[in-house]
Amino acid sequence: MRKIIVLIISFLPLMATAQSHGDTIRLRQVVVTATQHTTTRSEAPNAVGVIDGGQMEAVSAVNLGQALKYSTGLRVENTCQNCGANEVRINGLGQAYSQILIDSRPVNSALAGVYLLDQLPTALIDRVEVLRGGGSALYGSNAIAGVINVITCEPRSNGASVSNNTSLIGGQSWDFSNSFNASVVSDDHRAGLTIFGHNRSRSPYDHNEDGYSEIGLLKARMVGFRGYLRTTDFSKLNLEYHNIHDFRRGGDCFDLPSPMAHISEGGEHDIHSANLKWDWLPASGLRHASIFASMQHVSRQSYYGERDDSEPFGTAYGYTQDVTLNYGAIYSRHFDTLWFMPAELTAGVEHTLDRLRDHTLDSYDTLHQHIGILSAYLQNEWKGLRWSILVGGRMDKHTMINAPVVSPRLNLRYAPSDHLVLRAGYASGFRAPQVYDEDLHVGAVNGELYKITNAVDLRMERSHSLTGSADLCFHLGSLEADLMMEGFYTRINDAFVNELVFDDTASGYLHYERRNADGAEVMGVNVEMTVSPIEPMRLQLGGTWQHSLYTGQGKEWDEGQLERRMERTPDLYAYLTGIYNPVKRLQLTATGTFTGPMLVYHNVSDETIPGGGTEVEKVITDSFFDLSLKAAYSIPFGESTELELSIGVQNLLNSYQRDLDSGQERDAAYIYGPALPRTLMFGAKLNI
Repeated sequence: MRKIIVLIISFLPLMATAQSHGDTIRLRQVVVTATQHTTTRSEAPNAVGVIDGGQMEAVSAVNLGQALKYSTGLRVENTCQNCGANEVRINGLGQAYSQILIDSRPVNSALAGVYLLDQLPTALIDRVEVLRGGGSALYGSNAIAGVINVITCEPRSNGASVSNNTSLIGGQSWDFSNSFNASVVSDDHRAGLTIFGHNRSRSPYDHNEDGYSEIGLLKARMVGFRGYLRTTDFSKLNLEYHNIHDFRRGGDCFDLPSPMAHISEGGEHDIHSANLKWDWLPASGLRHASIFASMQHVSRQSYYGERDDSEPFGTAYGYTQDVTLNYGAIYSRHFDTLWFMPAELTAGVEHTLDRLRDHTLDSYDTLHQHIGILSAYLQNEWKGLRWSILVGGRMDKHTMINAPVVSPRLNLRYAPSDHLVLRAGYASGFRAPQVYDEDLHVGAVNGELYKITNAVDLRMERSHSLTGSADLCFHLGSLEADLMMEGFYTRINDAFVNELVFDDTASGYLHYERRNADGAEVMGVNVEMTVSPIEPMRLQLGGTWQHSLYTGQGKEWDEGQLERRMERTPDLYAYLTGIYNPVKRLQLTATGTFTGPMLVYHNVSDETIPGGGTEVEKVITDSFFDLSLKAAYSIPFGESTELELSIGVQNLLNSYQRDLDSGQERDAAYIYGPALPRTLMFGAKLNI
């Protein structure tokens, strides 16, 4: 290994024989997620992935979930045929282990996280920053697998755009998405405002023609704005607000009200989110202070139920309200020399409150969950030309945990040349026990009453994460490329599992208890390569090989049956994007995702069980390769107006699950592979 590193370093001058033709591979992009202050991707102590607006447009992503598919280490999947919930996994761990932020603030509660990937349109997103590996030292509970930071659009210049994306799913169901975005900035750049909006309408799609949808009905709209005001020459006030109204429904009988369908799962959401931040940056540039406050209010009316023909209508209604507040302050100070090299000291305090009330009409059961987290963090980054050393820690006092939790962090960065960056890091994290979580987003499933309580002796999950990476950037003539290899290992102690403690078949009442298992561990390697052989062409390939296991005897998946492998975690998954501009106004795009075999569980109806019931079987899925092609052409009108027209096809090879369950008694969670069958795409965008 030592000889290989020496060989690479000695070869670097030859690879730098030509100057870069620009930052085509985007290593000089500014990011904030790695340290809570601005730095470039190449200088960050952690490897940070970035999905910008151009990439989201190139892959025709209309929401956050569709954009995240093309980021290394991430995998997005549909987890329910009926309700259409999506989940993102970072380095093999489920969404419950990832923290999704809006403008660096953790205001997305467990309730909001259920459909968040679908509900956040790209119309409000400037870029997405992805931090893989433990992030609890900066962002607290649930940031065990990593952090997804959604940065909203900031006004930079005067302009406006309006766009339409139309899809024909499987040749039978239409999906219409319309967006607008307009910005105005004062002549002296002391004030600016961006307004954005989105509207989407999708009809249900039934792939196996059993009368029940694989992709549900969706009607959604979003409006919002982001603005800034420079209150003095050295201070700035930022305000962002958006409202999302979202109605979705899966099942059958879409021409009837939900309670008259045989199966209907879904709900109507009304979400208000706001972020306010004041920044102070004196003329010296050595200090920076921020005071911030964020709020999210979610109101949901839901129906998750089943109706037999003998019943006139179902009663599986639910009503949920959730309010999340986050406020605090950050202070950073730059030192030209602190002990032995330049340094950036960052300190912060914040308080997060979450108040949730969930009421289920069927059982007259009301769940109240009140969570408060008081946090303080401190980190120092010694940063030189070749070396960076970051040491930090965070202390959280969580109302669901008796004692304060300390999460330390250590990152090292070494750049032996301008073309090679080596990184290593350790982070500790935790996940607090709570009754309402992502795996409890319904109060009734298929008409069965469903309740979970925490065990009396339930302990928090504790994690330890190690990462190590090498990032090699080089130029050969007109070719510009970056190769990143990253190894990761995460150990989780006292992993949460839900175990059935009571099952009344006659009444359909299920009671689960959340308990601690022995633990779990995930290890693997991420590889990402970005290549620009000529300036009009950019290729990006990312892949992950990983292994996810429960420690000890494993997790009970059926009565008396244990399994060490984690479900829904393929050992291998990857993506590719290719963008080529053969002429000035024509852009050709090819994208694809690969999902290797994985373990899933299938609940199969068993008529031999007295009173009816199911048996569980283990299934190893097939591999899937989802290939999409798109062409876009821009037509200018005058000096500042441009119309872009596009056409394409998603999942060209129609790589889609072939053994979907069917009928009223189907196992709706038995769904895997690409989210869409072969789908035609049409688009138009007007820029002014």
